[in-house]
Amino acid sequence: MIITGSVLFVRPGDDGKALLALEKFPAVTFHVRSESGTELVVNLEAEDHGELEDLCKQLQEQIPEILEIGHLYVNFEEEIEKMRQHNPSLPSSDQ
Repeated sequence: MIITGSVLFVRPGDDGKALLALEKFPAVTFHVRSESGTELVVNLEAEDHGELEDLCKQLQEQIPEILEIGHLYVNFEEEIEKMRQHNPSLPSSDQ
C-alpha cells in the first residue's frame, strides 16, 4: 500500500467543483483547502506505484479543474518490504 500526502493545484475559483468531483474517488481523502482555494491537501491511497500513477492520471483527466498534482510525501514502506522478499540482497531498514 502506498499513501501520499499530496497537493492538488486547482484553477482559481474552481475549488468547490473539484471537491465535489473528488467525492467519486474513494482512494482520495480531502484534508484542507488553502485560503486562496487554489490548493487542496489530500491523501491518496494505492496498492502500488503503477496504481498511484493511474489514479493521478484519472484525477487530472476527469477533473479538469485540477491543474497539477504534487506529492509532499510518499509512504511506501510495504512496497520496499515486498521488494526485499523478492531480492534478499537489498539492505534492510536496520542497516
